Amino acid sequence: MSRRLLTATALSQISKQRRVQSWIWFLDIDGTLLDMAPTPSAVRVPINLSASLLRLIQNPRHHVALISGRSLDDIRGLFPNLQLSISGNHGAEYCWAENLWVHNSSQRFLATRPQVLDALSSFERCFPGILIEDKQYSLSVHYRRVDSALHPHLQDVLKECLASIPGITILPAKRCWEIRPNPGSSKEDAVKTLYEKISCTLPHPILPIIMGDDRTDEDAFHALRDSLTIHVGEGLSEAAFWLPSPRHVRDLLSEISRRPHLLLAGDHDSSQNR
Repeated sequence: MSRRLLTATALSQISKQRRVQSWIWFLDIDGTLLDMAPTPSAVRVPINLSASLLRLIQNPRHHVALISGRSLDDIRGLFPNLQLSISGNHGAEYCWAENLWVHNSSQRFLATRPQVLDALSSFERCFPGILIEDKQYSLSVHYRRVDSALHPHLQDVLKECLASIPGITILPAKRCWEIRPNPGSSKEDAVKTLYEKISCTLPHPILPIIMGDDRTDEDAFHALRDSLTIHVGEGLSEAAFWLPSPRHVRDLLSEISRRPHLLLAGDHDSSQNR
């Protein structure tokens, strides 16, 4: 699919054409808002990003929702003191307006998790540099620091280690595999669930804006028919627009949060469109 570069001007034109009255930002974290790091714990949140998100949150026409594979607690640790809606673990857990909710597949995974961790311990010993990230409702196997010569063999060995464990699936991400319950939730579920909760609190028409950078975000791009979808970075995607890097995402958020009038179609009675 051919994609257009998303600029503030393009977003303004779309918003005015649709006479949009409010915006919901569904944002992935790693590789989208934040630059990738050697390990998940090594990422840094730029001060200007926190300031941009705070300005959007304080604007009653905008709502920010973070949709991530990270755990809920991890996301809160990265963005403390911001009143965000959050979905962690690829749609497995949620927080919005001080409400907490867990997807029904999460309890099933908790029962299987000890077996998975045990199997992964032998896998970890075989490949120096492997990092197992235990997120309670899912696990991530990061191989960014493994010798690249070993990469072609990793997936086959991983599948062999986990072959006897029922009710799980292995999904690719950026230099990582996600081990999740099967059947289970996805970022598509995350967007749909939070949109249902959030949209009733905002003036209509609403423009949902969904941004992500890897395979797991493709699910999110299909969640809402009238959404604006943006892929961050290189690679194939079903998204309609793209941005080259997280820095470009942060620049766009900064510009829109500082100049929100750019998106407004003009003064008209939004109550007629509720």
